[in-house]
Amino acid sequence: MTEPTYQIARHAGHVRLSGDLDINARDEVRSELLQAVEDGGAPGIVIDLGETEFIDSEAVGALIDGLMAGRKAGVPMAISNATGIVHRVLDVSGVLDLFDRAP
Repeated sequence: MTEPTYQIARHAGHVRLSGDLDINARDEVRSELLQAVEDGGAPGIVIDLGETEFIDSEAVGALIDGLMAGRKAGVPMAISNATGIVHRVLDVSGVLDLFDRAP
């Protein structure tokens, strides 16, 4: 089994994703976002993509799943620090416009 090419760190109101977010990361990204919504305690959740180098449609789908769970629970979600190809994918696909703007 190969080592994952991504990392996920979560603490109150903040989820930091790094590395390559592809189909291999999808389920864990979704799970962490859903857990962040369920944990509550924060007025919103910021998804930090500053160290994310790649994102595919599967990982984008996981972000959207987290967003929808947040909306259902009344927990706003924002994306921060998306750059390069990650920003381009999220922008061109319209996903950035679905999320709140990070402070």
